[in-house]
Amino acid sequence: MNKTIENQLRLCPTLPTISSVALRIIEIGRDPDIDLREVAQLLSNDPALATKTLRVANSPLYMRGRQARNLHQAVTVLGLNATVSVALSFSLGTCLRDIRESGIDLDRYWRRALLSALAARLLGNAHGIFVKEELFLAGLLQDLGMLALDSAMPKEYGVLKPFVDDHESFPARERAAIDVDHCEAGEWLMKEWGLPEYLTLATRGSHDLRDVDAPEDLHTFIGCVTVSGRMAEIYLAEDQQKATADAVRAARDFLGMSPEQISDVLTQMAEELPEVESLFEMTVLSATQALGLTDQARELLATRNLQLLRSATELQERELEFKKQAHRLDHIARQDALTGIYNRRHFDESFAERFSQAVAAGHELSLAYLDLDHFKAINDQHGHPVGDEILVKVAERIQRQLRQDDLFARYGGEEFVLLLPAIGPKAAQKILDRIRDGVEKLQYPLESGAVLSVTLSAGIASYPLGPRKYETPDALMQAADDALYRAKQKGRNRVVSAA
Repeated sequence: MNKTIENQLRLCPTLPTISSVALRIIEIGRDPDIDLREVAQLLSNDPALATKTLRVANSPLYMRGRQARNLHQAVTVLGLNATVSVALSFSLGTCLRDIRESGIDLDRYWRRALLSALAARLLGNAHGIFVKEELFLAGLLQDLGMLALDSAMPKEYGVLKPFVDDHESFPARERAAIDVDHCEAGEWLMKEWGLPEYLTLATRGSHDLRDVDAPEDLHTFIGCVTVSGRMAEIYLAEDQQKATADAVRAARDFLGMSPEQISDVLTQMAEELPEVESLFEMTVLSATQALGLTDQARELLATRNLQLLRSATELQERELEFKKQAHRLDHIARQDALTGIYNRRHFDESFAERFSQAVAAGHELSLAYLDLDHFKAINDQHGHPVGDEILVKVAERIQRQLRQDDLFARYGGEEFVLLLPAIGPKAAQKILDRIRDGVEKLQYPLESGAVLSVTLSAGIASYPLGPRKYETPDALMQAADDALYRAKQKGRNRVVSAA
């Protein structure tokens, strides 16, 4: 996030704030040695929060086998982490709902927040995530940045109000209009408040899991939050078909879930929503609306031939397959059909690029031109199939001795080229001597019982530590070719360096 917007947020007098109770809850969450009695004591100082925590412990959504009769029992039943998450959900929800003036539709914002929170919790349950209260909190707060941006820049952000219902494209519209989206702003505000890292990461990745560099063990957690917002839009968006397709695509991409599994989560959402509404004292949807919209969405998910859903999911798959096929074709086009190593086309393109990089950085770069000695005689006496087999085995032997960044290619016939990044003439000489020795030791048994062997000659030229600084890739190539010619003149089966 750029500094100008960060300063606007930091200096905004109406930026959402949190209560002292919420701050103390955050501190408790960081203390691994906290006593549950201290947590209960803190909650008892806020009668409304204490009452809600007790209700949660005995709620069908959270109850864990035995009823809690007092606050200490409630904290014991829920456990420390769950209690902190539940208390923060209510405390932060109360603080943020105290906002009365806003350019955005606050009623829609909170309905989406509760639907997302419930969806995140249920998605986590479907994936065996046992921190469901933390998922509920992450889902609840994922759009916090919208409140922050609306407070810090009401005029600029107000322009976006007509587009807020299309949440799928909304972050892109935010970035185009004000150079930041609500995911980034929410992450910043959460860090300012000192909220746990799992919340900041989930908020940053709430629109696209790929936007955040998170530990692998949090990918499914964040994926649940990413999908939860799309699940909420199924109930809120004007175009339910598109919202359902968006949810299907996100669930497949980020959680590997099928439409049938999404349908099951929607059914659970309709069943559990009344309890969530009761706990948060807010009506999200009427019972009739919830059941009706759920049935419609499930019908869309079950209709295999519905063109919109099929195009939304299959188009991306087709595009991905096209990209894979194009990559395969490009790889084939750059590969030597006989030996499997790179061909001349790929080498020429890559050589020019790597030469430019070496020149710009002042790094060493060595080029070797290799040629099998008297290879025409082998083809003439034993036939091209034998010659081809020898070329394949020579290429395999050389390839096994190279580093990952080295570039090795068949340049034509029995000629090969080898590019060695960050290697000077002395080191290149040692590498090519080792390669020459390895090729010489190869043996090729014939059906007649005879055994063939081959040798190679090589010429090396290095940039910039050769006898002169080569100005172009062609100049370096010519120097290596000249060195190869001298190796042939001196009797073959040797390596000659231009240095």
